[in-house]
Amino acid sequence: MTRIRRGAAHCRTTGCWEQARLIALVPFTPDYTCPRCGRAASIEAEFGTGVGTSPHYNEVRVYFGFDPSTRTYTEVALSQDDTLVGQHSGYAFFTPLVRERSEAERLAATLLRKLNGERPARVRVGYVTSEELRREGWRIAS
Repeated sequence: MTRIRRGAAHCRTTGCWEQARLIALVPFTPDYTCPRCGRAASIEAEFGTGVGTSPHYNEVRVYFGFDPSTRTYTEVALSQDDTLVGQHSGYAFFTPLVRERSEAERLAATLLRKLNGERPARVRVGYVTSEELRREGWRIAS
């Protein structure tokens, strides 16, 4: 089950002064009403989803620049981990609260770091015993 923590609301009533104006919902509430016209507002929650079966992510995309009139995200920021070789998972995060590219890029880099956690250090050049590799977190094939 996904816990929604943040999001945004916007009025969709034609003629309302608050129509298509985003209002941050922190903390999130699913029953927000427009303060101007009193009708129920449309809610956009922040959410993310992973694609792939690998426990490591080599790419995170943050979709931002939400346009309330069309209910679409207009821009995307990308963060990649080029140290991972081969096929790995990807993660997409949708946020109506981010407007600036620099903030979206920081968010993508932070999410990539948090999703992957601490990975074992790279193998040093020279002779290394299998016991040293195990202590660093590597799995040794038998």
